[in-house]
Amino acid sequence: MTADSLTDALPRTVARQARGAFHSVWDATMLFVDDQGLSWAGAIGLYLFLSVPPFMVAVTWMAGAFVGNSGAESFVVEQVSKYLPAEQKLLQGVVGSAPGNGAAALASVLLLLFSGSRAFAAMTSAVNVLWRRVDELTFVRRQALRIGMLMVTVVLLALAAMGEALVRAIAGATTGGDGMWLLDWQILPSVLLATFLLIAYKLLPREPVSWWHAAIGAIGATVGIRLAQAGLGVLAQAGTFRTPYGDLAGVALIATWALVVGVIVLWCAALVAALDGKRPGDGERETRFSRAE
Repeated sequence: MTADSLTDALPRTVARQARGAFHSVWDATMLFVDDQGLSWAGAIGLYLFLSVPPFMVAVTWMAGAFVGNSGAESFVVEQVSKYLPAEQKLLQGVVGSAPGNGAAALASVLLLLFSGSRAFAAMTSAVNVLWRRVDELTFVRRQALRIGMLMVTVVLLALAAMGEALVRAIAGATTGGDGMWLLDWQILPSVLLATFLLIAYKLLPREPVSWWHAAIGAIGATVGIRLAQAGLGVLAQAGTFRTPYGDLAGVALIATWALVVGVIVLWCAALVAALDGKRPGDGERETRFSRAE
């Protein structure tokens, strides 16, 4: 192929790829709208919002058996701060209520299993609505997926602890403070979040999904969530939530963050479905939201 033919082919290739990207984004948006994505995102956001405090309390209690209560509280607050645009004081107040006995700890864990895993259950149902497979989700599979995703979260939290220890070890041997901050507060949390979303987009749909398409969705959702976190943080610092909510500004901020995360995660799930061939209008709309008899 000559240089002239390459020059002629390049614009056509770029235009074709741009049209394909536009159609995928359009189809994802139509899937999201057609399948009541905002309502499903609200359900995901509600359960996510309810799961954050019991998650922090339960993890603080469990980690306290290994590193002491003070070390556990600091670790949990720092890890959650990497994902939530919330004030440190509010998060410290949450972990300050960590249970002091086994009965209270068990209650926190049970609440976490209910509220936290319900977020994954809502996400599972919503994703399969997009894939036109919600009617194929049996009760057992629903429970297995929600508990499985909760376990994935715990494993990634353990990896975060090991990653933080490694970063501190590297920081102790170097003087690059800014580079360590970028690695500890931006790169590592983003990698862990993308890993979680990759697993979710690959495993939750009730039919095979391309790893490549799942990765595109996971990367897009990760970037969106991190940008949303930064944007909400700026709004919080500007007092945007303080004026209408007063002392509840911190709670309103977390609730808004949870809803935005739900929208981003579900829209990117629609993008994965669109990339894998699902189109708006496929299947019978009246049977899409109910389980088969």
